[in-house]
Amino acid sequence: MDVLVHICCGICILEPLRELRDEGREVLGAWVNPNIEPAGEHDRRLDALRTVARLEDLPLVRLDAEPFDPPAPEPSDERCGYCYRLRLLPTARLAAETGSAFTTTLFYSRYQRHDLLLSIALELARETGAPLLYRDWRPLFARGRSRAKKLGIYRQRYCGCRASQLAGRKE
Repeated sequence: MDVLVHICCGICILEPLRELRDEGREVLGAWVNPNIEPAGEHDRRLDALRTVARLEDLPLVRLDAEPFDPPAPEPSDERCGYCYRLRLLPTARLAAETGSAFTTTLFYSRYQRHDLLLSIALELARETGAPLLYRDWRPLFARGRSRAKKLGIYRQRYCGCRASQLAGRKE
């Protein structure tokens, strides 16, 4: 493996995986998403990822993270930044341990706070010593959603945390 990809959900890995493999990269997917609420939603997203992993022959690893305890009740840079760091830190640490680069499918979603996400990922790269493999996959968003629909992959309706669901931050 030369790149460890934090994966937020099944649909968001489809096109980034295709692009990474077209570049000749060996990919390992990482599931670390303690922010996804409620538990049933977490399970649906993980099941969708497992389906994609089987279809795409993608090896997966589950990583542990600190419990989800956001610092703010509403979606904000503070809350979203906390969430990005919570999920990407274990990914970056494993990448550093294995001599791999890391990235995240959060760079695929046009609904994420992209600049904030990138700044946190770069900070974690410096902190852990693991190189960040940055790609702006947002131009692939529509194609990936269409492909997921054709494959019958579960497509969620919000970012992941309860606050994003209530605030209407659609995925």
